Amino acid sequence: MDIKYLAGRFNSALYGVCPRIRSVLDKLPEKIKAQTQEIRIRTNKPVMLTTCNGQLFVNKTGEASFLPRQSTLYATVEDVAECFSQLCSFSVHTHHEEIKQGFIIMKGGHRAGVCGTVVSDGQNIISQRQINSINIRIAKEIHGCAAGITHLHRQGGILLAGGPGSGKTTVLRDLIRLLSSGECGGIYKVAVIDTRGELAAVYAGEAQNDIGLCADVITGCPKAEGIQMALRTMSPDIIAFDEIGTLEEIEAVEESLNSGVIIITTIHAGSIKELIMRKQAIKLFQSGAISSVVMLSKPVGSPMKIYNLEEVYAEISRSNRTSGGLYGGRNAQII
Repeated sequence: MDIKYLAGRFNSALYGVCPRIRSVLDKLPEKIKAQTQEIRIRTNKPVMLTTCNGQLFVNKTGEASFLPRQSTLYATVEDVAECFSQLCSFSVHTHHEEIKQGFIIMKGGHRAGVCGTVVSDGQNIISQRQINSINIRIAKEIHGCAAGITHLHRQGGILLAGGPGSGKTTVLRDLIRLLSSGECGGIYKVAVIDTRGELAAVYAGEAQNDIGLCADVITGCPKAEGIQMALRTMSPDIIAFDEIGTLEEIEAVEESLNSGVIIITTIHAGSIKELIMRKQAIKLFQSGAISSVVMLSKPVGSPMKIYNLEEVYAEISRSNRTSGGLYGGRNAQII
């Protein structure tokens, strides 16, 4: 991908960084900016960058190194507080619902994770205060990265699987864009359940990321409830959401099947063997909601491996023969 584009994405996220640290990050070489996936700012700790090659320390001169130096840039209590205020556009109340979930949606499609002291009523998280750690995740759109898998929706639901940093969200977002814009032979109504604001990244009522012409976005809603809401109100052809994880979400997916809606989602799994060890995945396969599994690997843009359901069950059978039946199957019971 073009270095200037990637460096520009880095620069566009710096509005959420306090002036003292931003002035240093501005000086970083374009190559480092292009490689950066996250900017991490912690109270009285070094300012660090997460890149495809590992963690980098930022020096006061605008250089980066794999090990801390005497000139390494540290964030102060005031720096973190100022960053937090800027991320909230100096209105913490406006972002209250996001903050209690641990993140803030930024302009440009970026997202900032925040850590602090949790305030709760004993059962529910009410808010966070005394923020001490901020992680700005740089959003990068790769148009066309899902072009090789758009045909899979004709067979049924699609599960994108991969480990951290494999590009699951990036591929899912592009797949939504392609399907809802008619770039794969037809225009589909896609309901996007964007619980944590990483797909469409709606900011001030407008999607910051390109999700196509015919996509409707529900932001900030728990996925299971969002799926049901979309079914009731938006008459979608496809429902897409990131990171399926709970049995409640799988039950909502099963309900969508009765309405003839295709599901596209993602799951954390670094390999097909790791995938079939996940109870949620087995339950999802048994529901009939998934027809194809796409395994992604690092770095983003690496070749994808596609499995149909028969191949997945063949892998489960092979694993059962060598593990004494520890894995699920078509008729396995989910405990």
